[in-house]
Amino acid sequence: MLGGVVLATAVRAVDDVTLHIERVDGDGWSASDVAVDLGLPEKNALVRARVGKLNVPALSQTLTDVRIECPSLDVSGDVIACAKARVLADWPALGKQSLDARLSYGRADGSLDVALQGLRVGDGRIALQGTLRDAGWNAKVRLQRVPIDRLMKLAADLKAPVPELTATGLADLDIVARGKQTNLGEAKVTGALLELTANNEEGSLASDKLSLHVDASVRGSAQQWTFDVAVKSSQGQAFAQPIFVDLSAHAMSLRAQGKLTDGKSLTLDRFTLDHADVAQVSGRGRLQLDLEQPLRDVDVELSSLTFPGAYESYLQPLLIDTNFKSLQTAGSIGGKLSMADGEPRRIDLRFNDVTFDDGAGNLNLSTLSGDWHWLADATGDDSDEDDAPPSRTMQVAPSQLKWQGGALLGLDLGASELNFSTQGRQFRLTQPARIPLLDGSIDLETFRVRNAGLPGVAFLVDATLQPVSVQKLCKAFGWPEFGGRIGGAISKLRMREGIVTLGTTLRAQVFNGEVTISDLRLEQPFGQWPRFYSSIALNNLDLEPMTSAFSFGRITGRLSGAINGLELFNWTPIAFDARLYTPPDDRSRHRISQRAVENIGSIGGGGAGVTAALSSGFLRFFDDFNYDRLGISCRLHNEVCVMDGVAPAANGNYYLVKGQGMPRIDVIGSSRRVDWPRLVEQLLAATQSEGPVLQ
Repeated sequence: MLGGVVLATAVRAVDDVTLHIERVDGDGWSASDVAVDLGLPEKNALVRARVGKLNVPALSQTLTDVRIECPSLDVSGDVIACAKARVLADWPALGKQSLDARLSYGRADGSLDVALQGLRVGDGRIALQGTLRDAGWNAKVRLQRVPIDRLMKLAADLKAPVPELTATGLADLDIVARGKQTNLGEAKVTGALLELTANNEEGSLASDKLSLHVDASVRGSAQQWTFDVAVKSSQGQAFAQPIFVDLSAHAMSLRAQGKLTDGKSLTLDRFTLDHADVAQVSGRGRLQLDLEQPLRDVDVELSSLTFPGAYESYLQPLLIDTNFKSLQTAGSIGGKLSMADGEPRRIDLRFNDVTFDDGAGNLNLSTLSGDWHWLADATGDDSDEDDAPPSRTMQVAPSQLKWQGGALLGLDLGASELNFSTQGRQFRLTQPARIPLLDGSIDLETFRVRNAGLPGVAFLVDATLQPVSVQKLCKAFGWPEFGGRIGGAISKLRMREGIVTLGTTLRAQVFNGEVTISDLRLEQPFGQWPRFYSSIALNNLDLEPMTSAFSFGRITGRLSGAINGLELFNWTPIAFDARLYTPPDDRSRHRISQRAVENIGSIGGGGAGVTAALSSGFLRFFDDFNYDRLGISCRLHNEVCVMDGVAPAANGNYYLVKGQGMPRIDVIGSSRRVDWPRLVEQLLAATQSEGPVLQ
């Protein structure tokens, strides 16, 4: 349609015509300030046209100073066409362009068919074939090694949604699309993105020399889009905080089909992920993108999660700041998982010879196998009484896990099997279990957990510790090694409202005697400031292996006593009433070395006198001495230790060691009130020093 005033000027009568057109409106385009020069030879028309402004709403762009040269114009009753046109245009997003074109204008309907070759974008090229007809458009676009950064800028200029990324790389793509004005109705994209290196401002997304093959189609309207997307990659690296994947080592293919509604609700009717030697996953899901936790409904079938690939790709980045950042792993996991309304609903996993080892003995489990089943919304025992029997039948399938061996915190574990059930936030051992530990074992009779992961978590344990070598236990923890065995019953070890209590007494056979722990209580075990209470009784311990283990100096004889009202704050003693002494009925040989004499003397404030006595006179010729009895007491309160010994001495002092026979030495303490931190320093020095050297 011609809108405006048409002025025709005849030059040389029948050879040349110049037209000036104020405005031309077509179907989906308009042009203004148009000048057309027509050459009229015998057979063909030579045409040169200049367009001041060409507006194509589908491109969201206005092109300026468009020049078209057609060596042979084809004019008929229906169309005006040029098969071999040359077009020069100033495109706002791309700059000045010189293109080969095929143009066709429908005289009756105002339609426009255009085919452009040689559109330059950086060092890349774009070929475009498009039709504007019946208020709609169709386009075919081929991108050949187009720089991705320029392509993203072009998309932004065209007001297309693009991610907020800084990116480099190349695009080789074929795009077929149709729509109306600025609205896309349908599109299909095939091709590749090459050496894509991208990152967002936050640093949470990044890639390095990533190459992707893309096959995608979308269809719909502004309210709802359906899509079918397939992506494959075997080159480069990608990072989506905190997950890093090396696609050169583990190629990946992903396909997803679904729809996006109102730009917020994403439904995946079907998705599959094949991550070579890492994971094979399929399923369906629904995401609500405007929610803080967008994942709403998911059904996932995990064909295989394969180690070590799965650990290196998915788990290791999550553990990089922990002691488990360098695990050696093997095996695989398969199963199913589901979520509903944003909450986990069901987990069914099969472990196939899974092994993980931190290399330091802190965490090592060999060939873990079996099934784990979990259901939400427990319908089993919700009783507040930990030892109450279940009131309803658990609906979840029974679980069973077994392993061939391993280690935990340096403690060797033997082959074991656990039969249990998990539902909601509850765990219940369904059969007694025996876990070999060092040269003994832990025999679990009862193990239940309620409210796992909540502040109100509670548990109950009934178990028997079959005697374990104290020497092996100390070696595992890096403590001074000494003999004996530790074992006993652990009855009603429970936690309620953040407080751990023990309903029985623990007994350990150490140093050829017995240590008893009672009234155990632990508050805030997982808090910042745990507080521990107990009372400890020592009965007839052999001093010789005990003092040798702690490098205190050699003492022979027996020791009994008690540490009552022990209270630790953040694992530091703040109160107790302790008394250690030689048992009245001890008939064993009593000998004490020079080093032990001096260390005991320094604790009681008489160190200078003891050292002087050992360094002068005939006592310096003896390595050890006889004693009748020894003992010490300390009542700790407000960082002050009120001290006493085994018997009173002159001038208000007290005996720490009361000698007898020949050679004989007495160690007398004079300090009744001792600063506790200073006393701890003296005790540590006494166990770590090499002892006095006598001349």
